[in-house]
Amino acid sequence: MADGVRVETDGLHKFSNQVPTDTSTTLASGYSRASVDLSTGVAFGANNASGGVAAAKQRYQQSLKASTQNIEAYLEAAEILAAAAGKVAEALEKSDGRSAQSASQVNALMEQAVAEAQARRARADGHPSTRGGAQPR
Repeated sequence: MADGVRVETDGLHKFSNQVPTDTSTTLASGYSRASVDLSTGVAFGANNASGGVAAAKQRYQQSLKASTQNIEAYLEAAEILAAAAGKVAEALEKSDGRSAQSASQVNALMEQAVAEAQARRARADGHPSTRGGAQPR
């Protein structure tokens, strides 16, 4: 019979450290360059009185807002999951692999991180038919 389970936590630590770096240097920096202020609306169709163009303009602005919220939610979820991976790695390193208490603590940390990421995603999701998100105004 074995003396317990040896869990390799290097991958969790690497994930915990690499995800914030990757998201900040690639996605976040690209997002900040591409983001636009939508508080005054969009310029598309500004000089056209057509009802069809006005409807398209409104859908375009809603799509841009939804895309912005999705990116922000993704960045938050990545941060939460990376932090959870670090906590799980630390908890596993402190655990002897036989302790039910340590295992349940690890499970609770993962469940908490997933629930928090899902809750933030649901709040950010502007489409009423997906993930139970916010209703459009």
